[in-house]
Amino acid sequence: MKQLRFLSAVGIALSLLISSSINADTKFFARSYSAYTLPAKALEFEFWQTGRIGKGAGYYYRWQPRFEVEYGVTDRLTASMYFNFNEVKSSGNTFAPKSFGVSTTSFEFRYRLSSPDEYFVDPALYFEFGYGGDKIFYEPKILLSKRFGKVSTVLNLISEIERAPMSSKTESKFEITAGIAYELNSNIAVGLEFRNHRNYKSIYEKEENQATYIGPTISLFTEKMYFVVNLLAQVSGSPTTKNSLDLAGHEKYEIRTILGIGL
Repeated sequence: MKQLRFLSAVGIALSLLISSSINADTKFFARSYSAYTLPAKALEFEFWQTGRIGKGAGYYYRWQPRFEVEYGVTDRLTASMYFNFNEVKSSGNTFAPKSFGVSTTSFEFRYRLSSPDEYFVDPALYFEFGYGGDKIFYEPKILLSKRFGKVSTVLNLISEIERAPMSSKTESKFEITAGIAYELNSNIAVGLEFRNHRNYKSIYEKEENQATYIGPTISLFTEKMYFVVNLLAQVSGSPTTKNSLDLAGHEKYEIRTILGIGL
């Protein structure tokens, strides 16, 4: 079933690449945001599919689709609203399966601090507020980008604080993502992405676990739309559960696709 969903998404993306007559903002990365925002009054839809695969034992697959609407408030400010979904299939381990459903709703704002190439690096600020079930969370980011001809680079510094008001429980996370991409031609870019993710008790009081990932990305695009595919493999983690990896707090593999369509 999951393979069918993935192949359907690929088919839709390829057909749109050939025949679409709409407009979209190009995206080269699946794990990092660039510092560039939508033009004023531009509207864009994004369809995300994230799969998290493999724990230390048995079978584990977590599927996290997302539907997002983005709007260019000004040339420098982009606002978004999106719905996050979640499903877990698990057997032969201690991780409980979860049926498919909406997990959280989020509101996102990205503000570009300068014009492209005004400084050595192009900076932007990001803030996200989300809620769902018994939790609320806040996620600020610093977004840094730079283009060198056909080469695009990006670095994100990410903090997240999650609260469960009913139980007075607080958790926090810190993440660094980075990427480099090269435009092979006017429709294809290939690249490499990096991710280090850390979970903490309370507000950065004690680190519970962390994992580092690296993997390839390919972006297919025209002036009308884009389709990005990224595969990450965990290369190290702690506390280790198997082969120097953290397979308790994180998964062995992550795959993400993003289909963007502009109006």
